[in-house]
Amino acid sequence: MLILLYGQDTYRSRQKLKEIIEQYKKIHQSGLNLTRFSLKNGISFNFEKIREIIEAVSMFNEKKLIILEDAFGNKDFQEVFLKYVKKNKFKKNKDVIVVIYEKGKFPVSGFKSQVNMIQEFKSLEGANLVKWIENEVKKQGGEIDKSSAQKLAFYVGDDLWQMNQEITKLIHYQSKITSGSVDLLVNPKIETDIFKTIDALAMRDKRTALMLLYKHLEQGEKEFYLLTMLAYQFRNLIKLKSLVERNIPYYALTQKTKIHPFVVKKTWEQLRNFNLNELKNIYRKLLEAETETKKGRLEIRAALDLLITEI
Repeated sequence: MLILLYGQDTYRSRQKLKEIIEQYKKIHQSGLNLTRFSLKNGISFNFEKIREIIEAVSMFNEKKLIILEDAFGNKDFQEVFLKYVKKNKFKKNKDVIVVIYEKGKFPVSGFKSQVNMIQEFKSLEGANLVKWIENEVKKQGGEIDKSSAQKLAFYVGDDLWQMNQEITKLIHYQSKITSGSVDLLVNPKIETDIFKTIDALAMRDKRTALMLLYKHLEQGEKEFYLLTMLAYQFRNLIKLKSLVERNIPYYALTQKTKIHPFVVKKTWEQLRNFNLNELKNIYRKLLEAETETKKGRLEIRAALDLLITEI
């Protein structure tokens, strides 16, 4: 039996791998037929050694569980192992379970038809990321409302390793996570290029704004994440601009808005470049773009291009 786990989200794929191993150990408590091969453990992927383990008579009549971590970066091993799997119709073998664990994209085309179970772990974004945060907080014994979960998603992004640590830290502070506790304890992972992009928009420098957006995309940022981050920052600009026009002093802005001091400082620096009507008009266009992309009427990248050219 072959199981394939792969994808960019290594936190969830690791959790799935751990779950498989724990389920196996509950049934086969001796652990004598569990073998792991991983480059990080300094073990080379010697096909003959793995074949011997697969074909050896199982101790105590137990099923075998063999974990191959990041093995398919080795092309020689990859080629020999795939031939072996196909020749021996490994998919039908019920006595041996081989879990292939790969970070990122799975490098082999045409192999998935040989696998019994495939699970890809794509990076979470948008509503899926917020839902994961809500579930993880509940799992750790805490509480969080949707707006605080959204703020946490904006501050941390799709790095679930860091997100898990931040959630644990927040729950240790107080079991109910609030917008205030997120601001107090979480350092926002907001790319400075987002602020640079907005500066370029304020100067009506569309060429630079587009160039900065494409730079984000080239670095692997998701289009929807960029769209939501832009909406988030323009919402902050509107909040602060409204208060400034009411003569609220700078030192009171963090308390009034519940926005992280770092974000307040960066946003304050941008306020002089926009009037309130401009900000509201841009924010409306961002919401329209988000709605159109969610309904499938417009691709996100096209929406971003259109948005920049219309501002």
